[in-house]
Amino acid sequence: MQKFKQSFTYILVLIVFSAAGIKAQSVENSINIVRTNLPQEKIHIHFDKESYLPGETIWFKAYLFEENLPSLRSTNFYTALYDDQGKLIQQKISPIFNSSSDGYFTIPDTLQSSQVICRAFTSWMLNFDTTMVFSRSLKITSNKAPAINDPEKTTSLQFFPEGGGIIEGVVNTIAFKASYNNGLPFFADGVIKKQETGEVMMPLNNVHDGMGKFDLDFQPGDRYYAEWTDHKGNKQQTGLPAAKNRGVSLKLTVQKDKLYYNVVNKTGSDSLHVLMYMYQKVFYTTHIKVPSSEPFTGMVPVGVLPSGTIQLTVFDAAWQPVAERVAFINNNNFTINAALITKEISTQKRGKNILEIMVADTMPANMSLSISDADMNYDASNNTIVSDFLLKGDIKGYIHNPAFYFTNNTDQALRSKLDLVMLTHGWRRYNWAELVVQKMPVIKFPADDYLGAYGQVGTEALGKMEKDEPINLIVKTIDSINTYYSVIPGKTGFIRQNGLVFYDSARLYFTFNKSKLLNKQIAFSRSNFTLAQPVFINNYKSFLAPDTAGTVYDPKTSLFTYYANNNGVNLFNTEKTMQGVVVKTGKGRNWQNDPLVKMDERYASGMFSGGANSFSLDVLHDEKAWTKFDFYSYIRNVIPGLMIGSFNLTSGRSLIYRDNPVLVYIDEHEMTTSDLENLSLTQIAYIKFIPNFSGRS
Repeated sequence: MQKFKQSFTYILVLIVFSAAGIKAQSVENSINIVRTNLPQEKIHIHFDKESYLPGETIWFKAYLFEENLPSLRSTNFYTALYDDQGKLIQQKISPIFNSSSDGYFTIPDTLQSSQVICRAFTSWMLNFDTTMVFSRSLKITSNKAPAINDPEKTTSLQFFPEGGGIIEGVVNTIAFKASYNNGLPFFADGVIKKQETGEVMMPLNNVHDGMGKFDLDFQPGDRYYAEWTDHKGNKQQTGLPAAKNRGVSLKLTVQKDKLYYNVVNKTGSDSLHVLMYMYQKVFYTTHIKVPSSEPFTGMVPVGVLPSGTIQLTVFDAAWQPVAERVAFINNNNFTINAALITKEISTQKRGKNILEIMVADTMPANMSLSISDADMNYDASNNTIVSDFLLKGDIKGYIHNPAFYFTNNTDQALRSKLDLVMLTHGWRRYNWAELVVQKMPVIKFPADDYLGAYGQVGTEALGKMEKDEPINLIVKTIDSINTYYSVIPGKTGFIRQNGLVFYDSARLYFTFNKSKLLNKQIAFSRSNFTLAQPVFINNYKSFLAPDTAGTVYDPKTSLFTYYANNNGVNLFNTEKTMQGVVVKTGKGRNWQNDPLVKMDERYASGMFSGGANSFSLDVLHDEKAWTKFDFYSYIRNVIPGLMIGSFNLTSGRSLIYRDNPVLVYIDEHEMTTSDLENLSLTQIAYIKFIPNFSGRS
């Protein structure tokens, strides 16, 4: 009988640990599912300067990341400009290539705002926490803009226990943050007192930008409060959070290439689970036994991790989260060796300037450079591509001057100040109750595929069409470029053509390939099925810069003098400057350093090389080539006089030039036009068209 009891107990223990293992695997699998299927995008926008005059143009280039890598998901970039009352001024939609996009806004010369708000997102971002959508205020310098009457300033003091809660019988680390109601830091002067006796326990020491931290031993029944002086000199009292008798006390430090965490277990069970994750990927997990009388310290090597925000979560025996901590890992592996070399500098009107950017690394670089008037724009930006992607993109709430924390990546004092930012921002990525049961966010906005044309064929026409008869579409953009598409309607007559890339506006022409008399039974939507920006944002005040007093301008600067004397910059914007014209001479296309000549030298040989009358296309270096579906859509209307016929299953597609058939050579071997149908543009580097060609391979 005794043997049976021992066996039964042993089996029960095995079952308990197996269940814990399954639950652990479930949590990790849930995070992996989120990382694979629901990665979150982040945006940084490089504006050409920090402040503008009414009537000027705001130029920008945007960069998109998906977690810690360039995003290849979204294709449409949405931007909008709002005034300082939250009213929409302009909105733009621009295509995304190579994880970046660009565009501009023209500021109305009648604008009376002291700042404008730029709001940007992709449709994919709207599936998640929309408070993480990119927003940035830009200062407007004007002698016409009235000063904004800010509401009366108030100050507040907040406390943030490390790990999320204060535990009785433990020395707890508690961070604090004092700030004005507009988000700017306030340096509070005060002390921590014991509520029962009024005894002063310690001073409230500000370490950086109104933030600091202290350690305090909470015994059962102890209550504490802060007594501090506000900006008007009035005494204020703010209570510390109450201590709990159950839970986990968590402390975390990062020293060089190691992360140390210390836990004190007051959950009632000695079993704890620890997960550490970054960019939605679990890189550390452990299951530990921590008796309530014995604190546990763990160490995790972090020297090989990418730089960014990590989260450490402690779960109890039932896999319920009991403590959590955000920290920043700075391995300084986000920088590249680059240098700006000034070859030639001139401050004269239309003077020649030559700047050279040297990148030592062999990796391809996607960069942008802006040049502005130093007298009008001498303030350093508080936001950089590093602070946007590594810090603001992962933490919710206002961060004062985030770029400051990356001015010296080897300064330990600076890292300690950044850790205060981590302690005083309580946002967490996951809802663990939903994640444990693998409840995922509902995707209301699937990833887009550039612009789209949508239509419907009438029921009567569907019965009269030939089987698989295509509908020919012509998209004519505002610059008179035509792009041709052939679309076969679905069984219900639905017509859909995605992947349209153009700026401004376009006209859509359509016709049946054969049943042209049925054209009136086709209807297309006026919408390209993109998203509209809200005409007003209710929470606009949260996007405004907390303080615009730093916008200082010298009224004697040449640009502001021009602005003042001409009642704005409208006159400046209407001036026309002729484009420079470069005339290159020589026999055909063989002048020195012509990139097409270099392509010809590399890819053409024998009777296919040279040729003064040839027409060449450099597909390899055409960034927009991949937006075309195939070879034929790429060359349509590009080669004058070339006629492209409809596709035929037997003979392929006819190519006619001046009433003569065109021969096709792939890698200098004669092929049929059918061989081009399934040839991807990613397989093509160079296209060469030679009229009046004579010769056989």
